[in-house]
Amino acid sequence: MNSSPMSVEFEQVTGDCSTSETQGPEHRLPRRDWLLLPLIVLSVTIVFLGASDLVADRMFPETGQLSCAIIDRFGLPRQKPNCVCRYKNPEGPLVEYRYNECGYRSAKPCGMKPRDTVRVVVMGASVAWGLYIPAAETFGTRTEAALNRICSRPVEVQNMGGMVLFKDLPKLAREALGLTPDVIVLTVGPFDLEELAGTERPSNPHAQSIVGRTKLAWHNLMARARQSKFVFAAYHYMLLDTQVLYEAYMHMGGSREVMRSPQTAEGDQMYADFANALDRMMAKLAGSGVSVVVMAVPNRVAAAMVSNRSHLDGTDPLLFGRRISEIAVQHGAIALDVTPGFANFAHAEQLYYPVDNHPNGDGHAVIGQALVDRLTDGSIPQLAACRVTSQIAKH
Repeated sequence: MNSSPMSVEFEQVTGDCSTSETQGPEHRLPRRDWLLLPLIVLSVTIVFLGASDLVADRMFPETGQLSCAIIDRFGLPRQKPNCVCRYKNPEGPLVEYRYNECGYRSAKPCGMKPRDTVRVVVMGASVAWGLYIPAAETFGTRTEAALNRICSRPVEVQNMGGMVLFKDLPKLAREALGLTPDVIVLTVGPFDLEELAGTERPSNPHAQSIVGRTKLAWHNLMARARQSKFVFAAYHYMLLDTQVLYEAYMHMGGSREVMRSPQTAEGDQMYADFANALDRMMAKLAGSGVSVVVMAVPNRVAAAMVSNRSHLDGTDPLLFGRRISEIAVQHGAIALDVTPGFANFAHAEQLYYPVDNHPNGDGHAVIGQALVDRLTDGSIPQLAACRVTSQIAKH
């Protein structure tokens, strides 16, 4: 049977297509393109990241230097007397650090206490120092201003805070007593207990591995953030989200052991180390007649949890303040837990720098108010006259 012209044409077409598929040349990239294309992608990526880093650097500039730091005869980090320096961390304002003749971040002279003046000495690490906070906004300066408004006697605050470990505070006890204080405020945060864990028990490999891994992970994160402002900016904006903050804390955040519930052996040991350090401090102050306030300041996660009424498995945001207060009372000190003060603010995590984690100026306002309330509640004889005035001021 003869094929129709249409069928013959179809067969020819299909035959041609079949031949082109089997016999046509292969379509391959030239060998040089395998080299050029990755280089082009890499170049574009570098340009993008470089431009992004420049933009982020303008948004989060870091300027100045903390150039007043020295090491004293005890090997402790201190500040040069009568020194002034300026530094701006990426998340905060440009801050002037001005120190008096003793190297304290205080506006008042540190010499002989003026007659009829109540002197409060603040001791502790970076939060007490007011790191990244203008002097007028630190809780020490706020406390001094508030007490002078509500007390009949002049009040001054000498701020001995700095980058010192809590275990080393007993070495500064004699210097603090030389200021003839009426009150000494020992400021402690969760990170102080982490530092104690790293310095008090170097022979415990298991505990060191847990604490070390947590600190190493966090320090690596901060190092990466500082190396690239683009990465820093990304962390900053991500950590503004409360859920991201909680996730970061649960996976690699510091201070977990001091807030873990039920308490772990590692956490219990951290509190035992703190109790030993406080015991040495109180022994140095014994017989002086100076009132000692141990003030527990929460970290950003704890402040967020109590503020937002959040729940995280195995985490008790009130545990740190409660345990520190119990230990303080056992050693004859006056306890102050600042944590409940953050519960009065919506999204209290905003009172801290997101990446750096230190309280910002508004956070220091919460700390300062809690300290003023505790100092004027009648527990301290020298400030008892302020109590009635303070209550009137509140109403």
